Amino acid sequence: MQLNLTVPVIPIGVFSDSSKAISIAGILSHYGINCIEVTLRTPNALACISALKKSFPQMLVGAGSVLCQDDFKASVDAGAAFVVSPCISHSLIELSHKFEHIHYIPGFTTPTELAHALQSGCTIVKFFPAEYAGGAKLLKAIIDPFVTFSFSIIPTGGIMPASIKQYLAIPQVIACGMSYIVDSTLIDNDDFHILENRIKETLNCIAR
Repeated sequence: MQLNLTVPVIPIGVFSDSSKAISIAGILSHYGINCIEVTLRTPNALACISALKKSFPQMLVGAGSVLCQDDFKASVDAGAAFVVSPCISHSLIELSHKFEHIHYIPGFTTPTELAHALQSGCTIVKFFPAEYAGGAKLLKAIIDPFVTFSFSIIPTGGIMPASIKQYLAIPQVIACGMSYIVDSTLIDNDDFHILENRIKETLNCIAR
């Protein structure tokens, strides 16, 4: 089971206003991006997920920063198609096996964490915090010994357009998570034209 992404990028947003989340999703859809991750860092995050699924039923809407079983279940109830954690959580991995239609994506930074996730049956994992941990070179060094496993990776954390191709050159990488194209400060200030330029910048870097 994989994420059916139209573009190898997952915008990761911190939303406190459903209407603004819908506006951003409209811009992303206009540029062919069919996925967005809403982090559970605001009181209205779950409401934003529900609003996005209602307004854009074909869009892959996910929940990020999920750290406990209650948040996992609430995210699924809100309509999340995938659930993301910044770390390895045995309890969430166990819970995810009960939701076969939901992608659970735990985060890893070390070979030990990656081994734990893969041996627990995870098929998609998040390399986090990608740029701050060591970037694409470190990621490649970590995954090289795991040739007997079949899995996909979504690097996330500080990734900018200029570095995205380095990650996408790694065969296991299916997409990069990026907050750059849905920056919360710009959203709060209604600077949607700046975000639109960032989206175009990112897509141009991917196409090169």
